[in-house]
Amino acid sequence: MEKVDCLFLHVPKLANYYRPINHFIWINFLPMGLLGLADLLQRHHVSTEVVHTGVEWIEDHKFSIIEYIREKAPRIVAIDLHWHHQSYDVMEVVKKVKAAFPSLYVLLGGFTASFFHEEIMKNFDGVDGIIRGEAEIPILELTKALQKGKEDLFSVSNLTWRRKGRILINPLSYVASEKDLDDLSFTNFPLLKNHPTYIRYIGQPFYVKGVSKKKNFWMYSLKSPIFHLTVGRGCPVQCTWCGGGRSSLETITGRKAVTFRGVENVLQSIREAVSYGYETFHICFDPYPQKPEYYIDLFSRIREEKIRMECFFESFGLPTIDFIQSFKKTFPGPKSLIALSPDVGSDRIREIHKGHAYSNQALLESLGQLKANGVFCDLFFTLGVPFERETDIRQTIRLQKMIRERYSNVRGIRTFTIEMEPGSPWHLDSEEYGVETSLKNFVDFYHYHSGDRSAFSSLGYWIPDYFEEENDSNGFEEALQRIKCRHFCFIHPEARKSSTPFWGRRLCDLSALFWKMKSLGKKD
Repeated sequence: MEKVDCLFLHVPKLANYYRPINHFIWINFLPMGLLGLADLLQRHHVSTEVVHTGVEWIEDHKFSIIEYIREKAPRIVAIDLHWHHQSYDVMEVVKKVKAAFPSLYVLLGGFTASFFHEEIMKNFDGVDGIIRGEAEIPILELTKALQKGKEDLFSVSNLTWRRKGRILINPLSYVASEKDLDDLSFTNFPLLKNHPTYIRYIGQPFYVKGVSKKKNFWMYSLKSPIFHLTVGRGCPVQCTWCGGGRSSLETITGRKAVTFRGVENVLQSIREAVSYGYETFHICFDPYPQKPEYYIDLFSRIREEKIRMECFFESFGLPTIDFIQSFKKTFPGPKSLIALSPDVGSDRIREIHKGHAYSNQALLESLGQLKANGVFCDLFFTLGVPFERETDIRQTIRLQKMIRERYSNVRGIRTFTIEMEPGSPWHLDSEEYGVETSLKNFVDFYHYHSGDRSAFSSLGYWIPDYFEEENDSNGFEEALQRIKCRHFCFIHPEARKSSTPFWGRRLCDLSALFWKMKSLGKKD
């Protein structure tokens, strides 16, 4: 087996439970920049490989990352800790790796690791270093220094590290420029072990354990390989619950401005992703929804190149008419859509929490424009946010009912609850928002995710005066779940569609019965 210098690991949250889908693996998507980092090192003569431990579990339940590391003999193991849900699983892997290979350099990166860098280093001595924020130049500097046997790492940007028992924090001095991003390749899939499985079967953030990968594809995915297209970095606004908004980004990564990749470089990523079998492109980067010139230019080039693809575009505000018409010309098929996130039915609450806020009247006018141009749409809502009251929830229910009746182009309306995100305004100043949370420090998140809590129902916070009788986190979550099931259940047998609450509940009951019968069958 060929040896590597740096082995990248993606460790999803393996234990999760939610009634309609039973036990599942969560956080299956690789961070968008991970393949770019691996490719960057490879091009600078540092041999690399990426291993997704969830994909390896899908292919072989007996796969051992320890034995694989033993065979590959890397000098560095770099593990992403981007999403807080990974906290427990990542740190357990760190403990096992360090116990088996004490001299191996264990490196962490990602938003969660960056935000809690000093605390992680103090409480988990298996971690040798954490690259905070954006990592392209820092990881190149670090790997070259370690290859030369250097112990002095003061020159490595963004690095928190150990030296003679002390934790040292280098300046947060690197943020990727447009040129840095344009020089990266996000599509070197052969660097990812078992990449055909990842491309074909990791089509949702969850993977249901009780059925085969083929059944996962047909039962729970959009039935189309989805590529998350890197268009740029940064955000000019700050939603209250988001750990990736303007102020949060500046704290965690040092980024103060939005940076787009060049259109031709994005186009090259699209061509390469198509060559590996991707059919759908997910774009979740829309910092200036009222200034769509960049995307109109990109869409024009896609048409010129005659690239056939479908697109799932998340609009951070409301799309302009020019954007809608350009989108329709570029992605005319029935599987493409623009997703909008009104979040709540109240103009007042939306103005408090949403960065690119708009009124319900403006939303309805935009839905009308989408319908007139034959563009399908998905809508995303939430409930249980600060300053929301029962009258606001009733307003959300009425708004959703009106939209279902008037806009046939709205293919799905989905309502999710929100979780406590490290570094978000809610997390940094929970008192200001009237929020109570036990998730203050990294160790809190670590213990919180040690069980099978589901992101679909566990929030990590509660609002004491939201309900009259529910004054703790469990009561708050249970009461919200009852409202969600009664008024907002959207489960549909086709992942591309959503049901009305009545039919969603019926399907949930049938699904729960299916899993119960399947479990009894195994016992017999």
